[in-house]
Order: sequence, then C-alpha cells, then structure tokens
Amino acid sequence: MKQFLKYAIPGILLISIIAACEKEYESIASIDDKNVTAYIQANKLNVVQYQDSGIYYQVVNPGSGADVEYSDQTPLIFTLKSIDGKYAALDTFSSSNRYFNFLGYFSPEAVRVGIKEVLKKKSGTIRMIIPSRAAFGRNGAGAIPGNASLDLTVTVIDKSKIASYEDFTIQKYLTANALTGFTKTSSGLYYKIDAPGTGSPITADSTVKAEYEGKLLNGVVFDKTGTGSAATLALRDVVKGWQEAVPLIKEGGTIRMVLPSSLGYGLEGSNGIPAFSTLFFTVKVTEVMP
Repeated sequence: MKQFLKYAIPGILLISIIAACEKEYESIASIDDKNVTAYIQANKLNVVQYQDSGIYYQVVNPGSGADVEYSDQTPLIFTLKSIDGKYAALDTFSSSNRYFNFLGYFSPEAVRVGIKEVLKKKSGTIRMIIPSRAAFGRNGAGAIPGNASLDLTVTVIDKSKIASYEDFTIQKYLTANALTGFTKTSSGLYYKIDAPGTGSPITADSTVKAEYEGKLLNGVVFDKTGTGSAATLALRDVVKGWQEAVPLIKEGGTIRMVLPSSLGYGLEGSNGIPAFSTLFFTVKVTEVMP
C-alpha cells in the first residue's frame, strides 16, 4: 500500500494535467471561413454569400435562356482552382472541364445548387467560391487535393445554341492562329484544300488510305497515323465531317477541316474526346481503293 501511495496522484491534480494536455483543434468550418474570407479580400472579389452556407457567388453573366432544371441534360464548361494556388484546371477544352449530362448529377452539389438557385437561367456564367467542406472535403477528388476550397467559374450553355457557340469558337480559333482561306459550309464545317489531288475522285462511299492527324482546339492530339503510314478507312464508317470534306479532294490531295461536334462525336464526346468538342483534322488521301 505504501508503494502505491508513493506514486498516487491526487484527483484534482490528475484532472488538471489531463486538461493541460488536451489541445483545442480549430474546426474545418472555421479554417475554411478564414481562408475564404482572406481570399475574397485579397482579390477584391464582388461576391455574395449564399444563405449561411459559406459559399459565395457572383453572377458574371446573367442567363438569358430557358430556366435551368436538374432534370435537363446540360452542357457546361468551367474552370477551377484551389484558393491556396496549389491546383488549377483552366483549360476549357479539357475533358475534365466539360460536362454534358443531367445537371442533377453534377458534383459537388454546391455547383448545381448555385446554377439552379442563383444563376437560374441557361446561357449564363456564375463564379463561386466554395469552402472545402462544400466541395470535395478532406479526401479531395482525382487531382483536386483534400481540404481544398475552390474558385470555380461555370458557363451553362443552352443546348439549342450549341451550334452558334461552336461556330463562334471556331472563328476565334482561326483568327487567333492566323488560319486564313477556310470555307464554311451550310453544315458548319470549315475546310481548306491544301492540295486538290490529281488521282481518282472520292465519294462518300469510297474506301481510302489516308494519313491524318486529329487534335482538339487546345492542340492536344487525340489520334494520328504513324509517320509514313496510312490507315484504311471506309468513309461511310467515319464521322460526318469526314464524309462531307474528304470527297472535296481527289487521290493524292490534302485537306484541313474544322468540325463542330455535330459533325464529330456529338454532345457526349467519345474516348479521349471531351463533350461537345470541336475537332481539327489534317487529312492526306494517299490512295482510293478500287
């Protein structure tokens, strides 16, 4: 008993030691709010908080189209970055920055709520500052790190106006890259014949051997033939833009073409090709098959 009492600690002293050892940790909500407030002030952003959510928004361009509904399949383009500067995804031609599906499926929820309840209309743009707890939380998502508060700008495109949007994008692209001499067809295709060819004519039913390269407007090449090699292609099996453009040349000819998504892979896109993507192809037909 004496040995026990030698090491015994009075109850009040024990409680005091435990209390002293306990560390008060700041909550994620508190950290988020401090970081978001500092970011808004440092960047002099003209944003308003949505209810008491900690989410701030600015309607950059009020929508002028139809009302947004969660049940709509909605084309979106967006940019985002973490407010700490450690992550950025600013390429609007990237597959990760384009979306076409039901708005109600979009994640995080804060974005779809901002679109539906604040922006409200299609053909508009909204900027949102989203605290990490309303974004992807402590685990993050993909390349987005955990506990990242986000600065996100999203444009909602009216699906019925995709053709106009893409045509405007194509014209900007041609101008920015000093690409002249392109002809626009009634379908929205832009093309330029670099060499008309002198061999056999080509029809939409032809099978050809072709050297080609296909890229997105950000320069990312998504498909190409190897150097000095050609692919055998039945035109009836390729995208509509090829079916329209390739017969404009003959065997041995070369053509460049810019395809709106309606002549490529549509609103949904395809493997490696983002939703509603405009495509740039250079095609040389080396042989028309008998």
